Amino acid sequence: MLERSITIAAPVEEVFAFHLDTRNAAAIAPPEARVVRVEGEFPVREGALVGMWMRPAPLAPAQEWRVRVAEVDPPTRLVDVAERSPFAEWRHEHLFRPLGDGRTEMTDRVTYRPPLGPLGGLADRILVGRLLERTFRIRQERTRAALEGGP
Repeated sequence: MLERSITIAAPVEEVFAFHLDTRNAAAIAPPEARVVRVEGEFPVREGALVGMWMRPAPLAPAQEWRVRVAEVDPPTRLVDVAERSPFAEWRHEHLFRPLGDGRTEMTDRVTYRPPLGPLGGLADRILVGRLLERTFRIRQERTRAALEGGP
């Protein structure tokens, strides 16, 4: 499991709405997980299916992710579960907590299981866990910049 939080100087309703439009995933993705296409209805609603294609390297084929929006509880919680991804299991909880003064604590909680059984577990301990930590740090920093009007 991965869990990270960040404080964003924006009201909780604005931070929540930003995440209801999964096309924003392209703007906040790190370079090694470049989003090249997003399909679905926006803003998303509970039960919606979203397709995303990510290209991990310039010449690599795009990886397809299909996630189902499992829960929408405005403006504090949004949960998506992968139906197709490079992982054997993937559940991403987006949690939003108002802090007052127009600030929001945003938490990403990801429960995942890598593919390939014990070999995937070893890869997770050596590399995958660190890559996910970096990916979500960048995603959160870019989300904060987008909502606070930064670069």
